[in-house]
Amino acid sequence: MNPNAFDLDAYEDTTTADVTIKDPATGAPSSAVITLAGPEHPSRKKIDFDRQRRMRAVLQKTGKLQLQDPEEDEADEVDMLVACTLGWSGMNIGGKPLEFSTQASRDLYSDPKRRWLRAQVVTALGEREAFIKRSATA
Repeated sequence: MNPNAFDLDAYEDTTTADVTIKDPATGAPSSAVITLAGPEHPSRKKIDFDRQRRMRAVLQKTGKLQLQDPEEDEADEVDMLVACTLGWSGMNIGGKPLEFSTQASRDLYSDPKRRWLRAQVVTALGEREAFIKRSATA
């Protein structure tokens, strides 16, 4: 056994991650934390597979890759963000706590005044490292 070899059992994918939202003006961490579904979470995998199936069906039918209308892309992204947002804490609107719900997350991600929040969540969903942890066997 090579003691310098990288032990693949030392790490494993997780299905969720808590992401701290950053102040959009300073970049400093805030008290807001959003729990997101990772790439291996069943609901996220379902959405990803459904997207791929739709694309493949169009390609098989027409022989061409067809691009969606930008408004459809935006609606699709909101649906993905809503489905991947599993909860949150430390978030207020107008000084009042914002309780988590599917509708509340849809409202946040659809609000043109909060595109900065949406951008942070999109970025976090793309950071695979956020959904990896040290294995209990390591």
